[in-house]
Amino acid sequence: MQRIVCADLLDILPCEHGFLYVDKEELDGGGIKASFYSYDQNDNSISPVKKKYYLETKFGKAFHTIAENIGDFINCDAAILGNGGVAVLFDNGELLIFNSEGSVVWSGEMLYHDQPVRDLTVDGKCIWGTVPTFNAVVNYSPAEKRVMLRIGGGSSTAFSKPVGVTKNLNKLYICNENSCKIRTIKLEDYSVKDYITFNEPVYKYFKVYDKEYAVLESGVYII
Repeated sequence: MQRIVCADLLDILPCEHGFLYVDKEELDGGGIKASFYSYDQNDNSISPVKKKYYLETKFGKAFHTIAENIGDFINCDAAILGNGGVAVLFDNGELLIFNSEGSVVWSGEMLYHDQPVRDLTVDGKCIWGTVPTFNAVVNYSPAEKRVMLRIGGGSSTAFSKPVGVTKNLNKLYICNENSCKIRTIKLEDYSVKDYITFNEPVYKYFKVYDKEYAVLESGVYII
């Protein structure tokens, strides 16, 4: 396992050649500047990119309209839906669903037991998210505007403050901050298994072709 980025990350997005990330930089006057970078896994290089490229990767073709609508386009999770629409989720559970043209078609809250859902990954017509305060993972239907399925939570010890979810083929990869583990959910039977354990909290996992990445407390690593 090798660390490839050590930065104060505000956001990270997988892309075709590796990933994009947003670094928080403190200015001399006390302000904060968000800088946008690209990591290319083909030659292990890091280079600055324009904000436009980051926005299009995160929100799709209607990125300009969506970014103007939500204002804070960095501190939110987004998932591009199969119909070209986009689901945007904020930390307080506020959910906005945009159509492919960038118009809001629904707004409300994505909550489970009054607790906000975090992070998003698309699975057909539904999206999966985590509920860190309930130690659960939920399947949400944008069409029906409700949670369809819950895994974990209650007395279950399957997850320990899950904060990140990614779908790859027929599995979900769940990042658990408290247990420092990535656990998988097999979507055929919803069985939960350990995938990898770290020595520090893990926040995100994603795969680009044959390369696997994890965002830990100390930086971004290639597994």
